[in-house]
Amino acid sequence: MGWMRISSRLLPFCLVALCLALPVGAEEKSGLQVSVQKVTLDRADVRGGDVNMENLDRLMALRVAIRNTSFKSMPESEVTWEILRRKYDDSGIELTSGVEKLPHLKVGEAMDVTWGIVKVLGYRNGAILRKDELEWELTFKEDGKEVAKFSSKPNFAMLLKRAVRVEPPTAPPPPATPVPAPPK
Repeated sequence: MGWMRISSRLLPFCLVALCLALPVGAEEKSGLQVSVQKVTLDRADVRGGDVNMENLDRLMALRVAIRNTSFKSMPESEVTWEILRRKYDDSGIELTSGVEKLPHLKVGEAMDVTWGIVKVLGYRNGAILRKDELEWELTFKEDGKEVAKFSSKPNFAMLLKRAVRVEPPTAPPPPATPVPAPPK
């Protein structure tokens, strides 16, 4: 009984220590620190006949935080982003890609951008969740020369060979702003 009391007291401290030891998801190469998150832009999920059943239908993108960690300014550059959608219901892989301009970044300067748009489908039935998986790669180029490359998976190039290029879905319209009532 005494062992259980001690372990239950130590559990919160162990969890905090584990969380502090895990990396925060930012990578650094060639004076660039990049952190990528998958974000939901639009959600059109539909509940099924059962309370525990739900069809997932979402538009997702990459939110990228970029920081210049070098000791010199970074000139304007070009970023090629590629997003692979690995379908949950078959072995298909779809590629959506684009090229964006990255403005001049001073020493220590940071910026947040949202790139790409991909449709993610799936379903949830109780504890079972099956949905499309997204993998991504960002390639930074200055004057046509590759400076840095960041990927979500080390085998991204192998997955890219199997991918079929698709057009990105259209972005959701911005939320409507209510019109003020006319004065009485």
